Amino acid sequence: MLAGLVDHLWQSIAFTAIAWGLVRITRRNSAALQLWLWRIAALKFLLPFGIFYWLGSWLGFPVRHSAVPPPIAVVELVSGGMSIAAPAVAFDPPTAGVFAALVVALGVAVICGIVILRGLRAARKLHHAEQARIAADWNDQPLPLSFWQSSLLAAVALFTVSLPVIAGATRDRQWRQAMLAIDQDALRSASIVITEASPGAGVLSRMDASDRGVAIHNINLQDLVSLVYGIGKFEVFGGAMPWLEYPRYDVQITGPVRAPEVFDPYSLREPMTYHLYQQFGVSIRVNGSCQEPCKDYESFVIERLPRCTRLLGAHPVCS
Repeated sequence: MLAGLVDHLWQSIAFTAIAWGLVRITRRNSAALQLWLWRIAALKFLLPFGIFYWLGSWLGFPVRHSAVPPPIAVVELVSGGMSIAAPAVAFDPPTAGVFAALVVALGVAVICGIVILRGLRAARKLHHAEQARIAADWNDQPLPLSFWQSSLLAAVALFTVSLPVIAGATRDRQWRQAMLAIDQDALRSASIVITEASPGAGVLSRMDASDRGVAIHNINLQDLVSLVYGIGKFEVFGGAMPWLEYPRYDVQITGPVRAPEVFDPYSLREPMTYHLYQQFGVSIRVNGSCQEPCKDYESFVIERLPRCTRLLGAHPVCS
């Protein structure tokens, strides 16, 4: 938390310097713009970048459909940017160094506060004078922003917001990917029991995960395969088959789950594929006829022997 406070002060100080530079660049333009720049610089001391970082973590990047991490160039760019934006957290220096940085940052922050207050007063006076001048002569308008000035302001705004958002999303995805890999290893030999669900449960299914395992309730086979393979409804080999919708099953998987709140059913792909083949004679294979881009998301089909009309016991009943 102390490192986070140091980084927040450092970001606010840097933002004050940026605001001062933008005010200098736009000093011949509208005084209202300069007033808003100083107001935003003051607001930055109250609004931490951590809010945008959390927003990126909440949005996240897709994990289930692919084990491929984000492009290494993006990760390196974000890591480098965060090392500059949040050095105390990124480098995790000793406590003594954090305290020293906090003392320095507090002192500079006080100076920045004085600069912001003076800038606000000066911009407010200029704004009032500008409004009085325009009221006296409507044609006496301030110079509009040039293309380069507008582009610079837009770039600063996008960078300020997008850096922490992308950093939060990237690191959240890396963490979820690590949890997915851990669960895949742990659940590779998990105990799986599939039983028919109680009649009258309707067609809604649900999944509950805990540190002891995963329970999937009232689900049909097609939705079960869709869940563990990370895809939506897919083509069924041989056309529509009623056995895919009914009967419905309860699935109990006993095995350790590291982070139940973000559990990804994709980690069940290997044991569930094996169990479905053993219990129901259902095999799952890659659809070779699938063209890009669906191959990137691992499109699958279910195969079943012809003239098999229903499931009973451990194997399909075939005529």
